[in-house]
Amino acid sequence: MYTHLSQPTICKKQIVSILLVARLNQSTNQLFIVKKIAIQYKLKSKRNPNLITPCCGKQNRSSKGGCKFANYIGLPECFGYCFSCGKSTRPPTIYVDEKGGKFTWNTVLNKFEAISGLVLPKVIIGQSVQNEKITPNQKFIDERLIWKFYRNTNENNLLKYIRITYQKYTVDDVFLEYALGTSKNGGMMFWERNKKLQVQSVKINFFQQNGRRTNKFNRPYLTDDGYLSCLFGEHLINDDAKGKQKLILVESEKTAIIGAILMGKFTWLSYGGASGFSRAKNNCLIGHTVLVIPDMENKAVEIINNKIIELRKIGVNASVWDMTNGRTDEQLELDGDYKCDLEDVFRRLIFENKI
Repeated sequence: MYTHLSQPTICKKQIVSILLVARLNQSTNQLFIVKKIAIQYKLKSKRNPNLITPCCGKQNRSSKGGCKFANYIGLPECFGYCFSCGKSTRPPTIYVDEKGGKFTWNTVLNKFEAISGLVLPKVIIGQSVQNEKITPNQKFIDERLIWKFYRNTNENNLLKYIRITYQKYTVDDVFLEYALGTSKNGGMMFWERNKKLQVQSVKINFFQQNGRRTNKFNRPYLTDDGYLSCLFGEHLINDDAKGKQKLILVESEKTAIIGAILMGKFTWLSYGGASGFSRAKNNCLIGHTVLVIPDMENKAVEIINNKIIELRKIGVNASVWDMTNGRTDEQLELDGDYKCDLEDVFRRLIFENKI
């Protein structure tokens, strides 16, 4: 067990800082020194135009032909800086004890956790970089955490907005179905559970009072630490009802929740952005009938049309509902539909009795 005793202190002559923690030892009560692996982050001059940015989930090449996301030298391509949204995506801070044990600080549980595997960059000196590749063993989150945050009565902005906006619907049933909770700092917690009801990960998003998402989000459990992501809502898939259960797959978790409230006869799932639409996540859909609804922009539709081909190859009866109806992004913008919230589209179609 580890207890945080002091703030990190950076040694100017080295690029490793030291953090004191106490490890409880019943026989000696010995105090161990833990070193913090500090990395010098330098951006590559050449950028990859084919990359899907991890921060925005968008194609890296901008409309003006340039690339928004630049990678850090010596790190995997998921790490870098986005000049569009201003976010820096970096690996978790790693601490190493004198026995070589590796740890990260869990911001949800406020404690150190041992790491069984990750890509651990070595200290960077000049341009000479080598990475130590370690394959992570998959971990799962204690299910009791879900219900701890589910019972938080100080609800976040999105839950409050949904209660006010959809008073005539049984929203509590949907809240329970997806085990929606509120973090200590007021974020909406979207738990990712698989078909075996194992908790694989959680995404924490923050919303305004009007239900619109802010740019702030958090993933306290990382892939490099062994917490692999899965489709939001995967736990609701019934393999005994293949071909009968109607699955709808959308990009954002919020859209899935609103869809489940307004059109509960369908099972709503979220892939969490174009970069999250992976083969590993999609295996749970094999044998099922799935309708994918991309966001209201041409690039999103193009990406999903390509993904549909991949889904069909692995045995998913997949189709696309393209709400752009062939309109260009310029036309969508003139109509007020470009990148609009699908919640507004759903409500409009229900009002017009089209769905």
